[in-house]
Amino acid sequence: MEGMSEKVIYILPKYDDKTDTHLFYNYELIRAASSAIDIYAVIENAVSPINLNVPFLVQKHKKGIARFFELYFILRRLKKEGYNNIYVHYSYYGALAGWLARLRVSYWNCGMPWLFRRGFFEERCFRFILRHTTLVTGSKSLAEEYVKHFRVRKWKIVSNWVDAGRFLPKESKEATKSWFGIKGSTKLILFVHHLSERKGADLLVPIISYIRDSDAVLFVVGDGPYRESLEAEALGSHIPVKVIGPVPNRDMVAYYQAADAFLMPSREEGVPHSLLEAMAAGTPFVASDVGGVRDIAPAGFEEFLIKPGDVAEFGKKIRKLLADEELYDKFRKAGLEFAEKFGKEREVREFISLFNTEN
Repeated sequence: MEGMSEKVIYILPKYDDKTDTHLFYNYELIRAASSAIDIYAVIENAVSPINLNVPFLVQKHKKGIARFFELYFILRRLKKEGYNNIYVHYSYYGALAGWLARLRVSYWNCGMPWLFRRGFFEERCFRFILRHTTLVTGSKSLAEEYVKHFRVRKWKIVSNWVDAGRFLPKESKEATKSWFGIKGSTKLILFVHHLSERKGADLLVPIISYIRDSDAVLFVVGDGPYRESLEAEALGSHIPVKVIGPVPNRDMVAYYQAADAFLMPSREEGVPHSLLEAMAAGTPFVASDVGGVRDIAPAGFEEFLIKPGDVAEFGKKIRKLLADEELYDKFRKAGLEFAEKFGKEREVREFISLFNTEN
């Protein structure tokens, strides 16, 4: 691509065009940013045909030392072709191989990894990467936590984003809920996440027990190790709980638009796309006040950010949202307006700035 000043290797841990994870946004970012910089994608694992509009390579080896050395020699070859920058999405292997190949490494990590220990080798590798590369994360408050816990030396921000136009409601919630067989005054509460205790899946049924006098249903979208337990707990719930399983992100719009309230009782988060998606669909939320969640909450609605694990308070705030029409409408409008600030153009601009050699 002649005329492009920067050449960037983008390490993707997985490519799946039906993904129900945040990786959906990585694919969109690559497609958008490739019009301004030269991107070469190295994909560690692919489960569907690749559609990224950039040159790419899928690794042959899926794990272990063979995968690491395969990647290292790929990076050495690409460096000879003028690729001096590498952007790594979470991959320990990718960041370490990039550092050894003497590339400028930008390493994306967005969460609360100080809460969870990895294996002996992984922990040391992780800490080494954070101290010897440029950390890229989703908000300034999160970056400061990485500095505090891991003594990170260099960091930059690339905001998470949402396509507000894709999620913007096209009809009333009642009309959209009818697609799911929900009629009348029944309220739809939505949870979208990995089904694990880290993401609060074990708290869902206890939380909805506090809204027993409401006509409501809980939709749970996602999969994970806690799914079987959740399905068993749901059998004893007085409010219907429908565990739907994983849904590709590209098909999630109707769920968000139909929901009356979004529930996110996570014990650990970064800057979750799911909250941006809920707001863009006009759906108020009650969420744990963890990680960078406060950074993407509209001002004036902090009361709906709850101490993680406080089941009673979660239930209380869900009930308040569903009962107070004036408050609900204010939150809905504030969320719609706030989500527009986190558009694709902003993320592409911040992403491209990572590779400005003057920075």
